[in-house]
Amino acid sequence: MNQDFMQDRVKTIYVLPQLAGIHLDYSLGEEAPLFAPPRDAKLLYGVGYDSAERRKALGLPYHETTCRSHRRWIDMLRRCYESEATAYAGCTVCRKWHDFQEFADWFVDQPCASEADMELDKDILDPLNTVYSPEFCSLVPRVMNQIFRDTRSQRGVLPIGVTIASRGKGFITRLSKYGESVYLGKRHNIIEAFEAYKAAHRKYCNELADRYEGAIDARVIERLRSYTRHIHD
Repeated sequence: MNQDFMQDRVKTIYVLPQLAGIHLDYSLGEEAPLFAPPRDAKLLYGVGYDSAERRKALGLPYHETTCRSHRRWIDMLRRCYESEATAYAGCTVCRKWHDFQEFADWFVDQPCASEADMELDKDILDPLNTVYSPEFCSLVPRVMNQIFRDTRSQRGVLPIGVTIASRGKGFITRLSKYGESVYLGKRHNIIEAFEAYKAAHRKYCNELADRYEGAIDARVIERLRSYTRHIHD
């Protein structure tokens, strides 16, 4: 009886703030990477590192820096910690993804990760999100990512999809579809022109959802089916 009891005992492992010379410092509630950066490591853009050598030493699987995910990881860090583009102002990368290996683990598990035109997106699922993390990021085709981009700074005061016709007589409606500008006709007033764009855009969203359903993150498909343009977008 005593021997059986000893075999069934549960072992509890306590992790100290510093282990094997590596300082562990994580915020409460944030998922931590398996390996924190060495204290004196030179970090890419001030945060990024690669735990590949420590993984190899322990016989754990790891990703080479020649894989597709490495370029995406570097681009993500650059956007957040070097880019001056307004679209990335205030953006950060979650602590777990500071380690390239953690990001690569997530990346290769995504549907269509091997497709060349897949882009890393952080705010399709939540337009207000500013943190690159597993909870909010997804890989989506370029044509789909373009649907959600904010183009207000490029088009002036007119609603999206609407331009003034030649000689200022009426309004032209166009929709960007599969990377091509599609002419949707001419209307007499700006509201009618935008409503034509809105209807065509809604149809296009459902078309893309049908095309990629089962091939990308189901949450993105759900978002695409419910997405609609507003005249003030």
